[in-house]
Amino acid sequence: MTKLHWNYRDVFRALRLGFSAKKVWMMSLGLLFGFAGYSILTYVAYAVAGTDVLTVWQTFRLLPFPSPFDYAFPWYSWLIFAAAVAWFLCVLLITGTAVSKVAYEQLRGDEFYESKEAFRFAFKNSSAVLASPLLILAFVALIVVGGLVLSLLGAIPLAGEIIVGLLAVVGFVASLFIVYLLVVFVYSLLLGPSVVGATRSDTFDTLFEVFSCVNEQPARLLWYTALVAFLAKVGSFLLGLAASAASRIGYAITGTFMGGKLADVMNNAAYYFKLSAPDWCPQFLQQTFIAEMHAYGLPQVYLPGDYLPLGWSMDAAALLLGVVFYLVALMVVGYGLAVWFSGMTLNFAVLAYKKDEKNVLELPEDDEELIEPVPNEELKDLAPKPASEQPAKDD
Repeated sequence: MTKLHWNYRDVFRALRLGFSAKKVWMMSLGLLFGFAGYSILTYVAYAVAGTDVLTVWQTFRLLPFPSPFDYAFPWYSWLIFAAAVAWFLCVLLITGTAVSKVAYEQLRGDEFYESKEAFRFAFKNSSAVLASPLLILAFVALIVVGGLVLSLLGAIPLAGEIIVGLLAVVGFVASLFIVYLLVVFVYSLLLGPSVVGATRSDTFDTLFEVFSCVNEQPARLLWYTALVAFLAKVGSFLLGLAASAASRIGYAITGTFMGGKLADVMNNAAYYFKLSAPDWCPQFLQQTFIAEMHAYGLPQVYLPGDYLPLGWSMDAAALLLGVVFYLVALMVVGYGLAVWFSGMTLNFAVLAYKKDEKNVLELPEDDEELIEPVPNEELKDLAPKPASEQPAKDD
């Protein structure tokens, strides 16, 4: 079992704990399924809105993102896009639970906990991970309905204004409570998978732990979460630099005899791999993204050249290399998220110790795992026999 310091120093273990081929593979697989569903549904949303699919492809490639200021996007297309975002979040949370479970078992000393078991655990406890934030949103919706009822009462001539005035303090408290619930909602998304992965808790126990962390350790929760986010970004950036250096080395070696033919294939491969920030995105975020791509040495990611037909063999090679680019990008992002969920597991372990003096690494195993199944033959022997079959007692 890993010996922790029970303070912020433990959070720095996230970089090493997340640097695991198993966790990166699990996270990359989850991202692949998440982005696949997101892309398909978003393309459907654009098609329903009457936008040509080729136009969407030329603008966004595989990760389209509609602008909230696009008035040509009808409401039903927004519903489909909302389903796409929900699909991605659900896949991400379930995968994060599996990664958190692997990190938790590794902290307990089990270095060989299988990814298959982790995913089975995550699917088994997916209701706790997904229902916790939904339950908070249900409370918020209930309060909003109460506010709408108050608004309806306020529409009553003469008496309505008096009623609103009398209940103004109650309305303010309810609005303040909504702000508090939204904060807890955010942390149920950020911390919930790690809580479930460490404690095997149900929906209400998960919510209790999240509420408890927000109420009793708000400063540490905010500081540790910011630290984990910073470490996740640093880890992803460093792996991105390593991947860029590896691609340059591979390009130099492979291009020794291929000459300009490899350069043409790479240019066409860059055409498939395009990442573009939406136009409505804040300017400083777009500049940050461009600066990061320049640091990787990949300016063609957001400014790819035109596709030039080179023959079926070179076109096929460019397509395959484009797929490889996406897989490498998933690996880089997957490492950052592996660091994130591993760090949030450490975050929760420290917070649980601070607020409850409870070492979550010493929690007993699940009862279902401890109880061994009894063979049917033994159950028959243990079952009570009829009186006629029982041996007669000696006088």
